[in-house]
Amino acid sequence: MCALIRAGEPLPVQWRTRLFPGSAASPEAGREYRLEYAGKMKREEVLAQTPAAPWQLVRSFCSERPHADKRWRNLLVWGDNLLALRELLADQKGPDRFGTRGKIRLIYIDPPFATKHDFMKDKEKAYRDKVIGAQFIEFLRRRLILLRELLADGGTIYVHLDAKKGHYIKAVIDEVFDETAFLCQVIWKRIQSGRKAKASKWHSVDDWVLMYSKGDHFYEPQYVGYSRKYISRFTERDENGKYFWDNIGSYSQERLKALDALGRVRYPVSGAKPRIKNYLHEGKGVIIDNIWTDIFPVNSQADEDTGYPTQKPEELLERIMKASSREGDIVLDCFAGSGTTAAVAEKLGRRWISMDCGKLAVYTAQKRLFSLTTSIGAGKNDDSVGLDRVEDWSEHLKSAPGVLLITEKARKGECDVTLEMLHDLAALVKKHDLVKRGGALSLVCPEEKLCVPGDKLVDAEEGPGAKLINVDGVEFRISLIAPKDKTEKEKPLPAKEFALYRAGIYDMAAIKELPWAEYRPFVLKLFGVNERPTKRYGLTLDGCIGTDAVLLWNYPDHKNLTLDHGYVDDLHKMLRGKPRERFYVIAPVVAMAFAEDEVTRGETTYVFLKVPMSVLLRLLERNEPAALKQPTKEEDVNEVIDAVGFDFISQPQVEVRAKKEKRKGEMFGDFVLEIRAFRSQTLATDPDDFKNFETFSMAMVDLDYNGDVFRLGRVFWAEDLLKEAGEAPERLLVRVPEQDFGGKRMMVILCDRYGNEKALAFEKKDFK
Repeated sequence: MCALIRAGEPLPVQWRTRLFPGSAASPEAGREYRLEYAGKMKREEVLAQTPAAPWQLVRSFCSERPHADKRWRNLLVWGDNLLALRELLADQKGPDRFGTRGKIRLIYIDPPFATKHDFMKDKEKAYRDKVIGAQFIEFLRRRLILLRELLADGGTIYVHLDAKKGHYIKAVIDEVFDETAFLCQVIWKRIQSGRKAKASKWHSVDDWVLMYSKGDHFYEPQYVGYSRKYISRFTERDENGKYFWDNIGSYSQERLKALDALGRVRYPVSGAKPRIKNYLHEGKGVIIDNIWTDIFPVNSQADEDTGYPTQKPEELLERIMKASSREGDIVLDCFAGSGTTAAVAEKLGRRWISMDCGKLAVYTAQKRLFSLTTSIGAGKNDDSVGLDRVEDWSEHLKSAPGVLLITEKARKGECDVTLEMLHDLAALVKKHDLVKRGGALSLVCPEEKLCVPGDKLVDAEEGPGAKLINVDGVEFRISLIAPKDKTEKEKPLPAKEFALYRAGIYDMAAIKELPWAEYRPFVLKLFGVNERPTKRYGLTLDGCIGTDAVLLWNYPDHKNLTLDHGYVDDLHKMLRGKPRERFYVIAPVVAMAFAEDEVTRGETTYVFLKVPMSVLLRLLERNEPAALKQPTKEEDVNEVIDAVGFDFISQPQVEVRAKKEKRKGEMFGDFVLEIRAFRSQTLATDPDDFKNFETFSMAMVDLDYNGDVFRLGRVFWAEDLLKEAGEAPERLLVRVPEQDFGGKRMMVILCDRYGNEKALAFEKKDFK
């Protein structure tokens, strides 16, 4: 520092502000750009102030198929992803009971684009985002801050966006991950170009996928198959496969000697440069760059289609995972949607963590995991005819007097194109004068049918992949029918063990049934207690909220005891409370014998935090009766992202009648669920607070319920049912055509706007 001052040089910014606080700005001040917008929190505030919502286990699946690491199971999380991510980070820095510390090697997120208008796909509305502008930017930035902390050193993150908000978010990621961590911007052509003649602008067909790293990252280049023109050069074959004699290129002398020893170098007598035997099977293909035009969006006819709005194709995730992760790595997606990331991770042998705040997303992903196959993407066979696989077919038709076509259906040994055959054809052509002077006879055949030595063929000047050969004064132009694309035979793929958790959305009955060893850390996290056990006059205190001590009542081991004013007197004597001291006591509402939230003894205040009512205060302060509101129509699928994070599950009050209706003049009828009443009952509201059907979100149906796992088959949106019912509806009708109900039982989940559900199972005999 002294040397810089003596030399008259400017001091580093971090020292200048420390040594001379409040001093005038130096010439360097303000040269670096900064992101400023309403509501922006400091990184340190995001990490410190975001509550870590404990994860509540709902159930485990597929435990009969454990992972190689028996401590691991894949994780599907329903709830506010901000709170869920913060809990995962707290676990990494603490006990690491989920086993993710230093192991999340790849993150892919496809957050809502905040376009505020309908995003169209296959002529169906997908979603309309609710969070816009600075609110959306900060919404995503806070999650990116947590994601960077969770990502292992050497890991990679891909953020999927569109051009409307991509430039803003790139600046945010530059700040969160550092601009030097930027690796690539992938341009994915997701739809075909528009054909509106009177359009006012170029048609937008692309999405952005921004790629960033955390330190030295793993990357495996990806390839696509060679073009037909390139493959057509491999006209010769030996016991090792198809090959052609290639130019020597930039081979080293050592490499040349090694190939020569294998008989793969040919030295022309004329003194020309040596040529190398180049085998087709040794090439990986053409390396893929950052412009992706070969992956098509999911359409309603695709095998992988789940019916979920905004679903991304499996091939997109396949490319990303193969490039930036290895088998066994953990892949994280906190905007899971239809579950594509989890599905592809299963197929590629990766472990996965998927999070979403929507019930529809969770049930869609759950069903998908129970119906996996080994194929990725559409899995369709190549049904193209032979001429579709001839790259220069149009060139043959331009000037040829005729084309001899030998199809792939010809039996082995039949119609092989040999020199003998070409001699016979040449005689026929000359005898009947079939070809004009200077013209050529066109011939098209499958690769395996061309049995002419490669050194007899030369490349045609026009048209890719065509070969020329002169036989007895007659020129033949030969093109190849490329082989059909071979697809791997599709097989069922049972999912590995995974568990479903809730984060920020809790089942109070399940909490109260936890053993003390699990109840204690769960409830302490629920109330944001800084766990720091201390002794005071022989009594163990569990931690503190701010600077005030906390005592957690051991409810699981003392369910028959209640806390009354006598308990407060005894506690005050034991703790010897001092003037202006505050003590927090946490206990369930059912364990409290008095209604007060605060009790004073002397000058000491005892604050009672009641499970769960005290947690709900944060909702009431925002005038929110519950959290993570579910949509009532398809285009609002992602509307829940702007919801509050905490809620406690409370089953809605429902009145349903099952009946069967006949269709006039038709053989089959309908199985009908007549919903006569539907009102939510949350811990902060009563059913009388709502009009009938006011809080109804959707009906999800499994038409072949196996008695164990709900597998989503169909969704009936509240908006559609209400529209069909008309004004002041007295009932909503869920109709299932008789021919669609092929199973023995039907499971129906009626979901309210807050994610609470009523699950009902019916047999066919129940519909009367």
